[in-house]
Amino acid sequence: MSTDLIQTSIESPIQHLIQSSDTFNQPEQDILLHLNKMQAWHQQLATNLNERRLNSNGLSSSSQISTAIVALNTQLEHYLSHWETHLDRLKDAQSIAEHFEDKIILLIFGKFNAGKSSLCNVLAESFRRRQQSVGYFYLDAGNIIEIDKPLKEGATETTSRLQGVCLGLNLILLDTPGLHSVTPQNAELTQRFLDSADGVLWLSSSSSPGQVKELMALGQELRRHKPLLPVITRSDYFEEDEVDGEICQVLCNKNSDQRSLQEQDVYTRATSQLVEMQVDPDLLQVPVSISSQMLKDADFNDQAMQSAGFNSLFNALFHLIEPALAYKQRKPAEALLHHLQEEILAPLQLEVVPQLNQLQVCLNNASNALVQHKSQIMTQTWRSVIATLPSLLEQFAAQQALPDLYRTLTQQTNQLLAVHISKHLVDYQLKFMPLEHLEFSEHLAYEVIYAEEDKDILAIGHELLYTEISNGLLQKVDNYLDDVIEQCQNVLNNIEKQIETIQQGLANDEQELQYIADYLRRPNSDSSKVRNLLNLS
Repeated sequence: MSTDLIQTSIESPIQHLIQSSDTFNQPEQDILLHLNKMQAWHQQLATNLNERRLNSNGLSSSSQISTAIVALNTQLEHYLSHWETHLDRLKDAQSIAEHFEDKIILLIFGKFNAGKSSLCNVLAESFRRRQQSVGYFYLDAGNIIEIDKPLKEGATETTSRLQGVCLGLNLILLDTPGLHSVTPQNAELTQRFLDSADGVLWLSSSSSPGQVKELMALGQELRRHKPLLPVITRSDYFEEDEVDGEICQVLCNKNSDQRSLQEQDVYTRATSQLVEMQVDPDLLQVPVSISSQMLKDADFNDQAMQSAGFNSLFNALFHLIEPALAYKQRKPAEALLHHLQEEILAPLQLEVVPQLNQLQVCLNNASNALVQHKSQIMTQTWRSVIATLPSLLEQFAAQQALPDLYRTLTQQTNQLLAVHISKHLVDYQLKFMPLEHLEFSEHLAYEVIYAEEDKDILAIGHELLYTEISNGLLQKVDNYLDDVIEQCQNVLNNIEKQIETIQQGLANDEQELQYIADYLRRPNSDSSKVRNLLNLS
């Protein structure tokens, strides 16, 4: 994206910055295509979530898996019902910066004692001394209150509210106490106001510059693709000197080599951290090192502007204008994108995806347990039947009534199977199909012992019959339970497929939204090409 930054012969970096910031133009960017695509994405996500609800068909309502499925579906319903509320808050966020809609807003970020308020005041004084308008303000209950005094500053955190300063015609510095230390009354308002910022000045003291934990706290703003300028403050030190015959402490600037080393160190570590956070490192500007106190002590003279690092800072701010302006031009689409990423997609990824993963663990455990359940059912059923088999064989021995024996044995086995299946597979709603009528080898019969002469029956034995029935029954129960366990496994497989559908769907949703974000932020994108890429008419 281009900006019409007027470049003329100027006397100093601050004059260059003033002239450039006062004369920038804001050509309209065609963001309607992106807005339409994001709204369509949002509607499709809602449709997908409604269609991707899990069901626990084949499981009892009291099972652990069914309970987890109900909880997951309830969570999804909660998200869908609250999306409209989030959208209402988004509308508020889009209008909160009405006062500064035609200005570039730079967020001043840093932990306490980093010199945030001090820097704002020094920059304001630098502009004022060059006959530029300077206006201080603070935020109270959503209202911009203008004041005629510089911002409060001190050695400890003095900013207990949002405050800022307007430099010249078009630059706003927004000074905050840090994203996590605002008062509860202004917390939500602060977040909405921060969303209007177009760039970030990340301040850290020269005593411990560029702490990556500070970048982590800035993560949300950086993921919103705002340009970032690291500023190393308090780049000075005390040394002893003799003044009027007395030894005293004198504040001195760090030399250029010291500053250069710190700037390079901060840039290297910050770049590495941004990559780890999956944030585009190209958002990072080259760090600058300054000493506000040295500039004030020298009464803002030209030599101090150079030696205290402020000429470098003004040059850096000049180069920050273009990417900040590019962000500002697409800010309505960025605001909707942030809403979709942070209020819609992030909760699904942070809460629903872990629930799905835990549910998958439960399914795996249940699947592994089926082998044990089968073994227990088969062993308990077979042992119970075998224990009564001798008496059954005796009961039908006189008539050698194998059909009656088999019928009784079948009934008894089915009764035992029903009991043990309901006990061990209590989590499943199974269609109980009885074991088919037991029949064994057609050559199987009682052993009849006859007398030699008159062929009278002396005895009826059933040892062979017992052995054959015992072995055959074990195999038949085994085969029967294979079908039962397969029915249970099919129930689990069906739920697993549902989980995979949701997981893959969410992954696709995330990828598609990132695709939209990439093309929104694509520099110098041609509208017709973007239209085709986004498949919009």
